[in-house]
Amino acid sequence: MIINPLDANALQTELSNCRFNSRLVFGSLGVNVHSNVAIILDQLSDYYKSYQEDTATEHEVDIFVIEQSTASESLDWQEVPREAGKQGKKEGYLDSESGRWIKKFKTGMLMLQRQKDPVVVGPCLQNIAQIINFINNQFINAHLCRGYLLGHASGFVVQGKVTAIAAGSGGGKSTLMLRCLENQQRQFLTNDRILMQATQDAVTAVGVAKLPRVNPGTLLHSERLKHILPVDQQHKMRQLTQQDLWVLEQKYDVQIEDEYGPDRVQLQGELTNLLMLDWSLDSTEPTRLERVNLEDEPQAIEGLRKRPGPFFQDAAGAFGDLNACASVASYCAMLKGVCVFRLTGLIDFDKAFELIEQMDT
Repeated sequence: MIINPLDANALQTELSNCRFNSRLVFGSLGVNVHSNVAIILDQLSDYYKSYQEDTATEHEVDIFVIEQSTASESLDWQEVPREAGKQGKKEGYLDSESGRWIKKFKTGMLMLQRQKDPVVVGPCLQNIAQIINFINNQFINAHLCRGYLLGHASGFVVQGKVTAIAAGSGGGKSTLMLRCLENQQRQFLTNDRILMQATQDAVTAVGVAKLPRVNPGTLLHSERLKHILPVDQQHKMRQLTQQDLWVLEQKYDVQIEDEYGPDRVQLQGELTNLLMLDWSLDSTEPTRLERVNLEDEPQAIEGLRKRPGPFFQDAAGAFGDLNACASVASYCAMLKGVCVFRLTGLIDFDKAFELIEQMDT
């Protein structure tokens, strides 16, 4: 068992006990997962079942997942700064000779970020979502090192063309993206993170393999998805006001393949539309869609910007400034040729669906 993550000998011993192996492929990245518990690999395989295509890879990474009880260490963790509007201590970090250790304060999970053989340690079976995030961070790192920009957006694809939906946390981007999937021609691209890179002729958009995690209000108002919410919870949630339901944090995964059918997931496409959500439950104005000229309003895409965070290592393996984020000007330059829109007025997902149908044409 690893008690002190800085104990290199204990770490090496636990790595040698990871005898169970599986392979995941995300486009150009191959991820070989090693664990001391086989069921963890089964759960990961089930979660990522829409990403099973065994394509030729350009990059490979081995990840070690060590199931154990929470380590009882008492180290001097440096707090990871949170983004504007976020409260409380979420993560701490500690740089060592082995790499950067990151601790999730709520669950006690420990993660060793390094370019070779990154590691997750702790009660993994209780925190599969954090393992998924760690795997996805390796995917994000691989693309950031190749010059992609990270965005805070959901997105869908129609015949290879991507519409990204951006807003701050709680802005409704996941709910609107799922509403848009009611059009059978659309495929799921991403729920919360998008990677973008401008080429000579277009902007490539790459999704991150994270299933939508939505709050009860999203499920309650969808005939397709409300069965995910237990019946007693449905009754309880119907007693809440719209405002209370909107701010309620109680996440449920939506498995796209199960709920929307096969072949409804894509990993990348050409970014053609960016939709910024600037609407409100309190607005007295009708829901409207308007075009945005970024030369006149560069700050309109502020909600798209996203810091890489404590897991990011550059191509040389160095960790950067935790507060660093690419400039608005960098995002605007990348978005040249992309049609940027803004939704304003009252939050109304049905009306937004109609307006986006018009946007496509």
